[in-house]
Amino acid sequence: EKVPGDAGYLVGTDFAKALIERAYNTGEILSRCLEVPISPNSNGFAFPQFNETSRANGSRFGGVQCYWEDEADSATASRPAFAEGQLKARKIIGLVFLTEELCLDSNALEVFGTAAFSKEMAFTLENAIINGDGAYRPLGVLKSPALLQVPAVGGQAAGTIIAANVVDAWSRLWSPSRKTAVWLCNGEAERQLLTLTLPVGTGGSVIELYHPTESPETQTFATMLGCPVIPSEYSPVVGTMGDLTLCDFSRYILGMREAMQTAVSIHVRFLSDEYAFRFEMRVDGQTIDRMPVTPLNGTATTSSFVAIASRT
Repeated sequence: EKVPGDAGYLVGTDFAKALIERAYNTGEILSRCLEVPISPNSNGFAFPQFNETSRANGSRFGGVQCYWEDEADSATASRPAFAEGQLKARKIIGLVFLTEELCLDSNALEVFGTAAFSKEMAFTLENAIINGDGAYRPLGVLKSPALLQVPAVGGQAAGTIIAANVVDAWSRLWSPSRKTAVWLCNGEAERQLLTLTLPVGTGGSVIELYHPTESPETQTFATMLGCPVIPSEYSPVVGTMGDLTLCDFSRYILGMREAMQTAVSIHVRFLSDEYAFRFEMRVDGQTIDRMPVTPLNGTATTSSFVAIASRT
């Protein structure tokens, strides 16, 4: 089945499907996001967001309020206020050259193709979910206006994470997100997390905040305040904003085209007897929430994404 403009032929759809499935299984962040398919005939979609900045009466969902009324009392009308979020199918492209010998060996193609590119696609996409600036790529958590930064403790040394940082971040996490949130941290930060404790009374007893996993088969990650701790290459160096972040990725919407385009050409490196495999994925993402929200009682805003401010 020739592709005239490419002088090549299509890669099997089963291979493309296996590549996407492997990417999802590889990505700890990717698999936690809220995925919405983008139609193959569309370049993206718009979705409504509640224009909510406060949980005070009359402000929830941008203006909805319910009332207690006596019999025959007149009802008071209210209505939500909406904003519009947009996702467009951004493009990730991968290109690999394989010798004819490897291509003739279907097992080798599966190993080298799906293993390498599924991991690289997951890495590229997850890095954008955390650090993307929204320019021809997803808007990442650390660049999102929904991110809430808790300040460092007065007098705190540069490059440190202390127990008060963890408690402050936890206290600002939107309460419904505590069921699904995870801690995302730079791998080097775990050395400090292992030592974090809270004093109990005056007798010298302490509560350990970080609990290493005792059974990797049933619990992959360590936990802190009940939430998994995921070491991540995407997190900035220790002391930088984002080195330790509380994230509820179920509040991150990921729009993905259902069909992944894959093609191969025998002509790009004809003289060296190599095949050129090209993989293209169309995807975009952003946080569902537009900004931190003030709770019903209290003045400290909360969010589904909370980071510790810079300590450099």
